[in-house]
Amino acid sequence: MPETFRDNEERQRFELEVDGPIAFVTYRKTPDVITLVHTEVPPELGGRGIGSKLGQATLDAVRAQGRKLAVECDFIRNYMKKSTAYNDLLVEGEVAHAEPAASYKATCFCGAVEVEVSGKPLFAGYCHCADCQAWSAAPINAFSLWKADSVRVTKGESEIGTFRKTEHSDRKFCKRCGGHIMTAHPRMRLIDVYANLLKGYTHEPTLHANYASKMVSVRDGLPKYRDLPANLGGSGEMLPD
Repeated sequence: MPETFRDNEERQRFELEVDGPIAFVTYRKTPDVITLVHTEVPPELGGRGIGSKLGQATLDAVRAQGRKLAVECDFIRNYMKKSTAYNDLLVEGEVAHAEPAASYKATCFCGAVEVEVSGKPLFAGYCHCADCQAWSAAPINAFSLWKADSVRVTKGESEIGTFRKTEHSDRKFCKRCGGHIMTAHPRMRLIDVYANLLKGYTHEPTLHANYASKMVSVRDGLPKYRDLPANLGGSGEMLPD
């Protein structure tokens, strides 16, 4: 079972390739700190201890790079509960054990459907693509991308309709009022619960996606990607404000 571990800086993730399939941990880097964001192990690698091997190799790589560690990924947090030898890597004020996850609720326009998310979104920003513009009837969509297992329907599941224009996006709406609720991205295993629907949630955008399709310019100093960041499967090409 050939295994290859690498730091894929272009896609901003640590990768463990096993006979072709790749398990990975996405990250954000500064000169002093690396933040581990999300771990994903393909289904075909499940039950083989690949996640633990990836976790150990990732933390060893952080140590070798001489950076301090911040953790947003639940998988890495759980791994560190069992492997406390890496706790010295944590930045000051960071704890190895996760605090109780915050939760937020969103409803459709009429309230027949209710969705709850927990924890933190993996990515938050603004999308300018033509599909989001047409779907929302607005020039910009404020997105918050959550891990699929952090999103659950708490009310009115039978009232949810799905429209799939492409295999990349399953757009969810209420069949009673037509109100838009969320968009599932099955290939990424992420769900965009529209930020403006989440009660009590503070949107903290970090980027603009698909800025090449913009209808309005937004000069806010955030990174502007022509399509998507590399760690979301895009080119990573940047555009000016």
